[in-house]
Amino acid sequence: MPAKSTASKRPDAARRDYRPAAERRVEIIAAAQAEFIRANFAGARTREIAVAAGVNQATLFKHFPTKEDLFEAAVMRPLIEAMQGMHGRIETYESAETPAEMGELARESTTRHLEDMQRVLPLLTTALFSDLESGRRVFQEQLDPLIRARGEVLSPLAKEGLSAEFLGLASFGMMFAVALQRWFGGRTDELSTTASQFNRLYTTGFAREKSSSRDK
Repeated sequence: MPAKSTASKRPDAARRDYRPAAERRVEIIAAAQAEFIRANFAGARTREIAVAAGVNQATLFKHFPTKEDLFEAAVMRPLIEAMQGMHGRIETYESAETPAEMGELARESTTRHLEDMQRVLPLLTTALFSDLESGRRVFQEQLDPLIRARGEVLSPLAKEGLSAEFLGLASFGMMFAVALQRWFGGRTDELSTTASQFNRLYTTGFAREKSSSRDK
């Protein structure tokens, strides 16, 4: 009697579906980012996240016991890491001795800042506006210190009368506005052009010098 094949006993389907835990975690985080951005924290459903990640809810909760844990990993952590990276690059400006030198140092760095802001904008708005109280904590504990630190770096090169706090807010606010325009306004031009205008504004200001009538 021929030996019975063991092929039917091998869990081929299970093996095909198997993914390492680290890979599953990455896929869950990616699915969670998309769901939190789409529906905000309150509206996001772990069931939808699990389906998008190709896992069941038991597996999802094994990696992230609560929706709050998942929000932290998918939204807060990558956002803060990106913002800290932006601050780290702006510290290169400290080696500049004149506004012109700062402009040279800042060209590539400013372009990367703008790229980063555009990339993290959905995470930023989700973190700030999903929940009012949570957003307030995010701003006060995470975002505001980075904005102030940015201003402190720029302050030594600024004109008298401009506070470090204002410089940080102005820099962050302009980059945020550019990211909004590109996400919602459909702008697709090169960011390097915008970066050059940023640096020109940083180093020379935007007010046109008017000639005195007495000079005419």
